[in-house]
Amino acid sequence: MPKSKLVNPYDELFQKLTAPSNRRSEGQNLHLASNFLTFDLKLGWSIDRITIVGKAREHMWYHNGTDVRDVDFKKLMKLNEGAYVRAVGETAWKIVDQFGENVAYIELLQFMPGYARIDFNPNKIKTIISESMKTFIHTAFIEPHFSRADVACDIIGVPDDFIADYRYIEPVTYKVFYSQKGDMETSYWGSRSSEQQIRLYNKKVEQRKKGKIVPQEIKTWWRFELQLRRGKANDWAGMVVDSLAKFNNPAYLRGLSNIESIMIDGLIANHKNWGSLAKGTKSKYKKLLNSANENDDLTRAMIEIFELQQRRLKNELDTWLRGYDVTSEDD
Repeated sequence: MPKSKLVNPYDELFQKLTAPSNRRSEGQNLHLASNFLTFDLKLGWSIDRITIVGKAREHMWYHNGTDVRDVDFKKLMKLNEGAYVRAVGETAWKIVDQFGENVAYIELLQFMPGYARIDFNPNKIKTIISESMKTFIHTAFIEPHFSRADVACDIIGVPDDFIADYRYIEPVTYKVFYSQKGDMETSYWGSRSSEQQIRLYNKKVEQRKKGKIVPQEIKTWWRFELQLRRGKANDWAGMVVDSLAKFNNPAYLRGLSNIESIMIDGLIANHKNWGSLAKGTKSKYKKLLNSANENDDLTRAMIEIFELQQRRLKNELDTWLRGYDVTSEDD
């Protein structure tokens, strides 16, 4: 079994980054207000993780080559256990690829009797497996719908020290993790249990920690990831645009007074300071910080490329439910 996998610059991800719809931004020189550098930016949006929930069918026909059986959801999973479908207890299963890496997780929900869910990263599933999984979802679930959708933007070519200064301008829970050298590696806005959580992390570092090889020509690789749950997953497109409107680099702010600069430095240094502001003051500084978007070329490029690729993303989501409405309400 290979210990590492090559992240090929010509694989599906990088084809998306250089697709015709993205050609203008591919070579676009962006001006960094913080250090007056220019760089070539590559952006690409993808659906990074999907969770589908639905009522588990109680009657399905299972063909084993010699006879036909009437099985329920659990029996169907048990009959398919083998090299690629492995049991995790009595009511859960994981699907692995030829390398033994998990590509999907399926379980009967203990807190919702009669219901099941499947959780997977569509980017890790090969075409032949994805078609089988779509057939499985259509066959084994009644009225499946999304309960979670992670929408991600890969950002290649932006200097690490610049993108690490980006902030999500909302008074929500904020956590940041640094490397041993003191470099920012991951930032979280919002809690894991909330309907919306934003994550910005160093994808290049993450890939190397997993033992994967990143091509030398990729100097920096970050990922902006929006995790949406329950009702928020239904309005995924609107939530992406709304979140990006509040995601920017304070380096793009212009015309601040000394007091405003000090206040903003304090809010950025400690996110909890938002809680001590009066309503009017909080509104003022949220508006002021969001005004950075007027000059923020990176955020504007992310929005532009999302709008260009939105139809492709929606079509991808639709195919997993095979005609079911992707805006179905969660149970």
